Amino acid sequence: MSRPAMRSRSSDAGRAAGPLNVVVWGDGERVVCVHGSLSWGTFAFRAQRPLAGSYSLVLPDRRGYGGSAAGARADFAVDAGDIAPLLEDGAHLVGHSYGAVVALLAAARRPEAVRTLTVVEPAALAVARGDPAVEQLIARLEDVDAAAAGLGVAEFVLRFLEALGYRRGIDMPERPHLTPDSIRAATATMTERPPWEAEIPLGALARAGRPTLVVSGRWDNLAAGEQALGRRAFGAVGDALTRALGARRVTIDGWAHGCQYSGAPFNDALRSFWAGAAS
Repeated sequence: MSRPAMRSRSSDAGRAAGPLNVVVWGDGERVVCVHGSLSWGTFAFRAQRPLAGSYSLVLPDRRGYGGSAAGARADFAVDAGDIAPLLEDGAHLVGHSYGAVVALLAAARRPEAVRTLTVVEPAALAVARGDPAVEQLIARLEDVDAAAAGLGVAEFVLRFLEALGYRRGIDMPERPHLTPDSIRAATATMTERPPWEAEIPLGALARAGRPTLVVSGRWDNLAAGEQALGRRAFGAVGDALTRALGARRVTIDGWAHGCQYSGAPFNDALRSFWAGAAS
């Protein structure tokens, strides 16, 4: 696929990419960033905007999120098919949480177009099945999914985050303020295909040998700290991916599941990783 003309560094305008709304910030090497649940492109990666001084950040909204059209339920396999063409003739690929599942699958589809792969708090739970924390998290999220049809959007968001280990009224507000975009994102998440159903082709990814970075939050800003279920479950996934893919591992202090919101610590880790991969 030929590369379109770059947008200006300050552009927030979207463009169509099939059914996707895609925002591009900056100029330079291409970086495709895939958001997770309860989010959308420019929100999930808003703290990465300083990178647009040197890179072209491509921020798609997955189907049903942000400005993208909704189809059937959100699905990691469909999303991977949408994201793979955005790599064009070569890009760094970054995925957060559910978006990390999508990034892993997209990378397996087009390994030749992946300069580097970064997965942040990856929700690829299938790679660590049998781990007690992973099994407990899946059970909790299954309970939330089963109840979703009878919940209001705000209550669903709270229960979803509680399943990860956030405490209502302590780590998050008792009554979250939801914007229209937040409501749309939560509504899409309420019927999203569970990420633990994704079969990650670890063998194919390992053979492709693309430089890979696994980023985790330390979760030390939450009341439960590093004992939070999300920390233990996503940590087990990160450990499994690090071993299978020979990945580099980075932990961001003072942040939990949304550790990319740390800004400079996360961005510096990306810059260092990308520079090392290019040398």
